[in-house]
Amino acid sequence: MSVMSKQMLHNQLAKYYDKVYAFKDYLDEAVRLQNIIIKYVESGGNSLLDVGCGTGLHLKYLKDDFVCTGVDVSKSMLKIARKNVKGVNFKEADMKTLRLRKQFDVITCLLSSIGYVKTTVSLEKTIQNLSKHLRKGGLVLIEPSHAKSFYVSGEPRITTYNGKDAKIARVNFTKIRQTTAVLNMHILIAERGKDAKYFADKHELGLFGINNTLRIMKSADLKSKYLKNGLMTGRELFVGIKK
Repeated sequence: MSVMSKQMLHNQLAKYYDKVYAFKDYLDEAVRLQNIIIKYVESGGNSLLDVGCGTGLHLKYLKDDFVCTGVDVSKSMLKIARKNVKGVNFKEADMKTLRLRKQFDVITCLLSSIGYVKTTVSLEKTIQNLSKHLRKGGLVLIEPSHAKSFYVSGEPRITTYNGKDAKIARVNFTKIRQTTAVLNMHILIAERGKDAKYFADKHELGLFGINNTLRIMKSADLKSKYLKNGLMTGRELFVGIKK
């Protein structure tokens, strides 16, 4: 049995990340993002910062229409992002302490990346920080952790990748601890010519609630709105415009 480690998929196992998430349609989400940006942004420019950019695949489809910057706390993810996407400036940074000395027209924080700040105090600090990096009339788009009602404690969920030379299965069990979702992931990887490998991976995401998040955004000088269906059906999105 492998020892349970934290966020291996973002670090030691980062090279498998895009395979695990091969089901995601990044192009479709990028088109939806552009439509939302066109609808809400008021600053008039085209600079975009993706916070928690991961392997950069949203930026791959946004870079032709925006001057893009991507930041992530994981060196391993950024290494892959730089291979995946040319013409984008990638930087290593923590969203809670980000200091780019530059403001943007659009800031995105997708795929529940905001959940990794874990606590309401850290969420307040992070959203204040993102707001400081927005131009007046600029737009922030935050895809939160799933609502607490999404998770059923102990219910197994599975994601698979069935490639020619690699097979991956990720089974996830979730436990709810007050305002935190603890995701215990069990990952089995089989590659051609290699022994199968098993990893146990833990992710902890803060569950902040709709009203609480809107309150925090308002206090960060953001005119805010909650969308029940954002980039995909059932995936929430918070929209904030810098006053």
